[in-house]
Amino acid sequence: MLRRIALRLGFAAILFSGGVTAAAASGQNSEWRVVPDRITTADDTRTLPYNVFLPAGYDPARGPYPLLVLLHGAGADEQFWAGQFRLWQAVEAGIKAGRLPRLIAVMPGSRNSWWLDRPGQPAESAVVEDLLADLTAKYPVMATREGRAIAGYSAGAYGALRIAMRHPGLFGAATLWAPATYYDIPPQLSAARRARVFAGRDGAFSLEAWAADNWPSLLPGYVAQPLRVPLFIAAGDHDRLETAFEGAMLSKTLTPHQPDEIELRVVDGGHTMRVWETTVDEALTFMFSHLARQSLAQRQD
Repeated sequence: MLRRIALRLGFAAILFSGGVTAAAASGQNSEWRVVPDRITTADDTRTLPYNVFLPAGYDPARGPYPLLVLLHGAGADEQFWAGQFRLWQAVEAGIKAGRLPRLIAVMPGSRNSWWLDRPGQPAESAVVEDLLADLTAKYPVMATREGRAIAGYSAGAYGALRIAMRHPGLFGAATLWAPATYYDIPPQLSAARRARVFAGRDGAFSLEAWAADNWPSLLPGYVAQPLRVPLFIAAGDHDRLETAFEGAMLSKTLTPHQPDEIELRVVDGGHTMRVWETTVDEALTFMFSHLARQSLAQRQD
């Protein structure tokens, strides 16, 4: 499978940026870096801290760069992905090998929001409206779905899936690691059971609140429109939060609607970093190969 994806990616560097292969060939020694930033709307109603990954050899004049949005899980913040050196090493290795374009990644922070809009914490809107607009104004990033991917871990995967299904015109590919995308009801161990965003009037977990925002409620609208967001799904076989089962359920449900745009991996591990660490190379290749194909199709139209 990796070989097939890699073959599809032979043209990705050319499509996204002429500087990708040139930088690798020139042997540039500049290092990648992660820098902090923040959004505050003019009326101060919404704020969103975030970190930005800038690749080695980053030069604003050589943009626009493809964009990867990374969403953290429950209880985490914008620092979650920033310190994951395995991820940035995978990005840099993919760029040097020609499997990936030179890209910019952004890591917003919205603790315990599950990336939903709630009074006082409109996390979804902060991402799809404020964050994308702020990035476009400050950094040379691509502003079309062919140049954007979104990924998340656990509750971040829940958010990435919802955003992809609700806004397929914004993102051309997505990855869900250890997805807390429970089809019917979260298990007792899930942080969703204690999250205020899913609480009823009595403050306890509300199945009605969960179902109202869960992906099955979005499915009719998603399949009714023409765009499809390719999904890479990975989960651990020993995950007590049952994400392998949920990933398989999601894959089975969506495959009839996008048969060549779903990949499911069940790896050895629990609800840990191992899930994304062992699949990150394939996931990145999957996402950016699909973006490259979309970009090529767009140019041919």
